Amino acid sequence: MAIQAFRFTVATTLLLLATMFASPSAHAQVSDGRDKPAAVTGLGESLPKTSDLSSDPQWQVYEFERDGIRYLQINDGANTARAAIGQIGTTAWVLPIGRDADRVVIQAGASSPLVGRVVYRDEEVEVVHYLDSNRDRWIVRPRDASR
Repeated sequence: MAIQAFRFTVATTLLLLATMFASPSAHAQVSDGRDKPAAVTGLGESLPKTSDLSSDPQWQVYEFERDGIRYLQINDGANTARAAIGQIGTTAWVLPIGRDADRVVIQAGASSPLVGRVVYRDEEVEVVHYLDSNRDRWIVRPRDASR
């Protein structure tokens, strides 16, 4: 009985030590149920340390999550931040990040611009890019509106 208690104590201590010395990058990401974890730092950076999730090679879309709030950042091919949004459930808002921040619309309806390309889509949100008077514009449709 004493040997089992000793083994349990040793195993618990080793697990605690392994957790303490784990890579800091392992602590910098959280899983959100998708294939890749969302980063918790780097929003606004030109090259955040997270995966590009865009379906369009002209753009990069990066996902972040912190304290239950999801963020998406859109960068162009030169790695310049163009826009970012925050999202909790079906509520989304535009963040003052990127050169196109004033040209992002959160759309509750399902209508689309006549010409536009989906640069990102998942079960919660859709991001559409289109040109208007040769200026980049963005439509973000939260979960219910993008179906």
